[in-house]
Amino acid sequence: MRKSEKPSEGGAVPRKKTRKPFVVGGVIVAVLVAVGVGFFAWHEQPSFCNAICHDPMDNYVEGYYENESLGAYAHQVEGVTCLQCHEATIDAQVHEGLAWISQDFETDENGVITKQLVTADKKMCVTSGCHNWDDVVSVTENWGGEAGVNPHKSHQGEALDCSYCHGIHTDSVMYCNACHDYKVPDGWKAPAKTDGVSHTA
Repeated sequence: MRKSEKPSEGGAVPRKKTRKPFVVGGVIVAVLVAVGVGFFAWHEQPSFCNAICHDPMDNYVEGYYENESLGAYAHQVEGVTCLQCHEATIDAQVHEGLAWISQDFETDENGVITKQLVTADKKMCVTSGCHNWDDVVSVTENWGGEAGVNPHKSHQGEALDCSYCHGIHTDSVMYCNACHDYKVPDGWKAPAKTDGVSHTA
């Protein structure tokens, strides 16, 4: 018996209160927090998407890292992550998870999902820290050396979303050339003419 310990009335030495449960509990909480932080950091990376959902996400993640002709690759080079464009809301993630589990999606021969639920429009693309609409319009003024031609300030007005031309996970297409004969940017495709007649702006 230590000097500081005094026997109780019955002569038994009282047990010293232990901190062991608190230490074990603290370690468990610390491990759970570390796992949660690690999972969240991984969830923010493109590799999360194809680690879980190989089909159909492999094609998208490979394009993001490897296909220099895609808008996704250009975004990756600029440090833009998938979740900066594709907001990971709970309802969207539940819908995507259920679609993947039930295999309720179709892909084309290139592995691209045929039914797109995301449309790149000004609401998505022209946001703080992303594209500035005035800069976009200015850069494409007199497109291809043709006075007055600007695919971002056309007679279509706001009728066309960005995704009519800009393919982020697919090839970009000079949609204007369904009717016109404007310069097609390097690496882009020209659509088939709608009526076989060349029109001017």
